[in-house]
Amino acid sequence: MAGRIAYSVMTTSYGDELKKSGKIIFTIKGVSMRPLFRTDEDAIFVVACDPEKLKNLDIVLFYRVTSSRGEQYVLHRIVGRRPDGKFIIAGDNCIDWDIVDPKDILGVVKSAQRGNKPIKLTGFHYALYKHLWCKPYRFRSLMIFLRNNIRRVGSKVKRICKKIIHKG
Repeated sequence: MAGRIAYSVMTTSYGDELKKSGKIIFTIKGVSMRPLFRTDEDAIFVVACDPEKLKNLDIVLFYRVTSSRGEQYVLHRIVGRRPDGKFIIAGDNCIDWDIVDPKDILGVVKSAQRGNKPIKLTGFHYALYKHLWCKPYRFRSLMIFLRNNIRRVGSKVKRICKKIIHKG
């Protein structure tokens, strides 16, 4: 998934580098932050942060350990905060979310770039994307289901139209 980099392939950890220099730049792997970020194409600039100053819908780099995947650095978006202070974090292309302790958040995305062009993380279109797609994360599985069904119906209509055109 996007932003997930195996800890074992790195010579220095993101956490160590952020503590040392306060910033890191890396290329993500995976698809969990699609359509915003693309695997192996986008350079992401992350700066160290105070987790208490983070806002809903900020994109953060956090560290986690799972029994199935081991140690990971994950780049996902804050979609909420629980009363106990832990963050609810989800990838833009995911239907699940993680509960993350503030101490496991290493940094926040400051900017991103695809090729020689910056990826706009401000402005009207980005705000629309954040509020219509990212904010209602609990309804995302329904939205993905509807999107996939619309695509499937569209493909069927397209095939039928091609058959009609070729027969005529």
